[in-house]
Amino acid sequence: MDRIIGLCVALVLMLFTAFPASAANHEDCTRYSDSFDTYHPDRWQEVLLYSEARADFVIQDGRLTLRSPSSEPCEVQVYSLFTFAGDLDLQVDYDVVNAAELQSKACRFNTGIVLQTLGDEQSYKCYIAMTPEKGLLYRSRADQFGEKVLEIFKETSAPAKGTLRMTRHEGKIQFLVLDKDQWVKMYEFQRPCQEKLRVRFKLQTGGDEETHQTCPVQVSFDNFKVNSCSRIIEE
Repeated sequence: MDRIIGLCVALVLMLFTAFPASAANHEDCTRYSDSFDTYHPDRWQEVLLYSEARADFVIQDGRLTLRSPSSEPCEVQVYSLFTFAGDLDLQVDYDVVNAAELQSKACRFNTGIVLQTLGDEQSYKCYIAMTPEKGLLYRSRADQFGEKVLEIFKETSAPAKGTLRMTRHEGKIQFLVLDKDQWVKMYEFQRPCQEKLRVRFKLQTGGDEETHQTCPVQVSFDNFKVNSCSRIIEE
């Protein structure tokens, strides 16, 4: 009898090892993908920061669109009401709709996707940015409490339309972009993170240190895909 019980225990342990309880199957992850054909208030929430002028947040024509006012600096973001635990792989298409107009002005902004801990102790930002001197470029930043810069990386140029991708594997977070149907790694963050992370879509114009004019920026996001994950939790 003891031998039979021992064999049963060993079998159970083998099954738990082969199929960890925390691992999500493919469908559990991909059902959080969003084509933005309609707004899902149970999954996304808008936040508007440090601006009295109302920025626009709209889901229309199959896109999530953020628009900033021209009268003053603004930070508008849409963040997920679900979080990722463990590994993750996600991507989204972006389109800086009025990029040509902005190129001709002294405009400065950041827009893209952000992974952040629930208390914003750490955030990992993958941006398309614009400066008057360099035009559109890719930018990566790791911040502490949204203010203290821990890491920063700038690429020379970026297209007005493209695809951003963020991955986390064993705590290491990478920023990739799609270039001629090939994924290219822009940056690997040096500071690892094992905590739960939520997703933000963000647009920020101007800032306290900026001397250039505030411009009305319009950026659209589409085809948000959760390619894989260890676990998704609804908060």
